[in-house]
Amino acid sequence: MATTRVNAQQTSYTISNEKLTATILAKGAELASLKSDSLEYIWQADPNYWNRHAPILFPIVGPLKDKEYILNGKTYSMPQHGFARDYDFKVIKKSPNAITFEQQANTETKKMYPFDYVLQIKYTLKGNTLQVNYTVKNPNSDTMYFSLGAHPAFNCPFEPGQNRHDYDLVFDKKIKTKTKNKNDGLYIDDYSEVMNAPGEINISDTLFDEGSLTFNPNPFSTATFVYKPTNKKYLKVTFRNYPYLGIWSAGNSPFVCVEPWHGISDNYDHNKKLEQKEGIIPLKASRVFQCNFSIQIL
Repeated sequence: MATTRVNAQQTSYTISNEKLTATILAKGAELASLKSDSLEYIWQADPNYWNRHAPILFPIVGPLKDKEYILNGKTYSMPQHGFARDYDFKVIKKSPNAITFEQQANTETKKMYPFDYVLQIKYTLKGNTLQVNYTVKNPNSDTMYFSLGAHPAFNCPFEPGQNRHDYDLVFDKKIKTKTKNKNDGLYIDDYSEVMNAPGEINISDTLFDEGSLTFNPNPFSTATFVYKPTNKKYLKVTFRNYPYLGIWSAGNSPFVCVEPWHGISDNYDHNKKLEQKEGIIPLKASRVFQCNFSIQIL
């Protein structure tokens, strides 16, 4: 494993095996690169489109109603997707093909989120797959409430000379389900049809004109990028037992995010109480929550 100083403020770590090389930033424990045979699969954060790679969403997913929530009668403000992505993680364990990061509460996070927490992210390379494991520990004496989500962005198209609209996202179930709609970032009781065939979405130039796509509930466990002209499968994301799934890009940008979530943005009529927020996870004192997803190069 190599350690690289990206600039004066930021450090990255590289793990590798015989098939893959992955680079993760200390800030946000954010996956910044995944390469196989020199082909880059992760979006490189071009600020002309979107300046992130694969942020971790904690302790909320999406925006809050009026950017605030209520807990024990007190109102707190928190930005969209929480704050874990904006603070450094420390490395607590490493090997040539695996690395584990940890973040704990600090004085700044306590202003937005009054709980102590331990958030660990482990990246492991096995063959042609990157496994990402999340662990949340509650060191408080009372129940803590949180959401957790992944937001990896993938280059799309993957190779020069291709067009994004020639790709499909193909899911593991051949069903035609609708996505839940939003108004000003909050969910409403309305749904849209986005699939061009059961279990398939064409990544058209206009697919994200109205913003992200949300499957609520999420019936799927895998999503595969398929280049239609040759039927080549490039990459598969596996996300078993996630209740929500988001698909997003910044309009017609050359990347697509596949986002498995344990949590979701507020509904338009939410009362702002954190413990009553849809998708919130109540974790009792001293308990541990774990989940994972993987990225397989095909």
